[in-house]
Amino acid sequence: MDAPVIWMMGGPGSGKGTQSQKIERKYGYKHIDPIALMEQEIASKTATGQKFEEFQSKGVAVPLRELLPLIEHQLMSHRGGLKGIVIDGYPADLEEAEILEDGFGAPSMIIALELAEEAGSQRSSLESGVQGRPSLSMYIDSSKAVMERYAQVALKIDADQQPDSVFEEIQLSMDTFVKPHGSLHIAR
Repeated sequence: MDAPVIWMMGGPGSGKGTQSQKIERKYGYKHIDPIALMEQEIASKTATGQKFEEFQSKGVAVPLRELLPLIEHQLMSHRGGLKGIVIDGYPADLEEAEILEDGFGAPSMIIALELAEEAGSQRSSLESGVQGRPSLSMYIDSSKAVMERYAQVALKIDADQQPDSVFEEIQLSMDTFVKPHGSLHIAR
């Protein structure tokens, strides 16, 4: 894929969706939310949605590989006009990172929203949890290998602060990244 790819990572309640939407609004990147795409399929009662419901009825997360066609369809509908994409909430582990990289190329940037477990529990209890996705402690453990492998393009941000403050930190790197269209420079 020619357009830059950003992986927005973080545990439950870290603000991944909020920050992905802010990037979409400010920079014109396409916000891809695989969970929302899955929920649309289920609500539309498509054959694919029924397959997703079967996974969920067993208490198992829908594998990312099963969601790839939905992501690809979103990207194809914007072909030629993509400034970049933000994949919201993925990868949660190295296996998902490899699936994303095989499908869409290496990430240009990873934004990892780090959240204290207490804050994550309070925030995510306000949201409906997605069955089979990792808890905050599971996410922290499973994402370590992703952060190590992609350390050169990873930006860790303290998500315990207000959403606008988090986005100000993201903008420091995004503004540097978006202007040159060359190699990625992560502002620290």
